[in-house]
Amino acid sequence: MHILVAEDEELVAMALTDVLEEEGFRVTVTHNGQEAIDADILDPADLLVTDMQMPILGGRALIEALRAKRPNLPIIVMTGYSEDLLDDEPGHLVVLRKPFSLSTLAQHAEAFLR
Repeated sequence: MHILVAEDEELVAMALTDVLEEEGFRVTVTHNGQEAIDADILDPADLLVTDMQMPILGGRALIEALRAKRPNLPIIVMTGYSEDLLDDEPGHLVVLRKPFSLSTLAQHAEAFLR
């Protein structure tokens, strides 16, 4: 299964990639929403893991763009901000507030994709 990660902080992106690849997922990392849209066109993801605050195109706009094509795409949102939060959508979207454990992220990815 293919996971698309949109995270502008390099160290966070590396940690996410490590834990998800250890769980057997194929991971594509992008550093802003526009890169994520472009990557998804070339290789559609089975799950999006996205930060909300990113340069060029933020998480909300990224989610709207990908959901326009695939309304049921599962999404894990990571955010350190309390404003502009999306609501959890059981089976489709979960919001993880930073800091969260990488094992929690892996559990949600497993639940969405297995």
